[in-house]
Amino acid sequence: MTKIETRNPSSRRDWFTGSAALLGVGAVTSILAKGQSTGVTNDINVLNYALRLENLENAFYSQALATFAPRDFQNSVTVQSIGGTKIGASLYGYISQIAKHEQAHVTKLIQTIQALGGTPQPVDCYNFGFKNADDFLRIAQALENTGVQAYDGAIASLQNADLQTAAATIATVEARHAAYLNLLNFAIPFPTPFDTTQTMAQVLATAGQYLTTGCTPQPVQLTYAQAGPTKHAIITTNTATVRLDATKSTSSNGQPLTYLWNQDLGSPLAAITNITFPTATAILMGGPGIYSIALKVTDTYGQSDQDDIKIIYKP
Repeated sequence: MTKIETRNPSSRRDWFTGSAALLGVGAVTSILAKGQSTGVTNDINVLNYALRLENLENAFYSQALATFAPRDFQNSVTVQSIGGTKIGASLYGYISQIAKHEQAHVTKLIQTIQALGGTPQPVDCYNFGFKNADDFLRIAQALENTGVQAYDGAIASLQNADLQTAAATIATVEARHAAYLNLLNFAIPFPTPFDTTQTMAQVLATAGQYLTTGCTPQPVQLTYAQAGPTKHAIITTNTATVRLDATKSTSSNGQPLTYLWNQDLGSPLAAITNITFPTATAILMGGPGIYSIALKVTDTYGQSDQDDIKIIYKP
């Protein structure tokens, strides 16, 4: 792996001493002795630690895809050394798929933390320092392998068995990313029969060095779909034409949205015009009844949300 210089030691210390510091052995032992409510608090902190790593990886891949074009990977020293133009042609697409995985991990962790009553960890400020596609691939290898070892070290700290299983399903996907990037960097994809775990301090030795100052971290926002005046709105009308309005939908961190309207199965027949626009029109062709119209919005990172609106048609 490439040795990477530490850019901001104070940021690393701040990360280590934050809420995720509950992952220490002594703290976990104390939490286990205090009962269920404290156990939930512990699980939220462990998940926020994972979210902080996923936020970093998500930002890393997003910046790379915004910086490099497919030809940058095709012309990289890595691809030329492998000698496979076919590999180079597909590499950008595979990196894009990994980026979508990281965004999905972020979304799932945020949703889980919120479901537990916690506040998701906001994103940090980052400086990855890659100058070309080869730099990116080397750093990606280090981050993915570190991510696997971080999850392996943190899963045992979760007290809820379902959360342990959920975290393990992320860890195995991160391991697949790591194997692919190991191969691209001329390393053995599966070097040992057992992965080693890493403590938080060890994880920070790799991941923490990409934290930087000089920006204001933004709170995490989920993509939000709203198909009517409220979420899951129910409206009554006496006209066969109804305007659909999704303009109150919002995206994660201000990303552009795409829209898709469709009719749920089982309700009377309706025709929908402008199905990919924020505003559309439903023509209620099936006569009186209850119509259910669904909306899905998706941002440029692949994060999506859905809503529905029920229209009670009484001519």
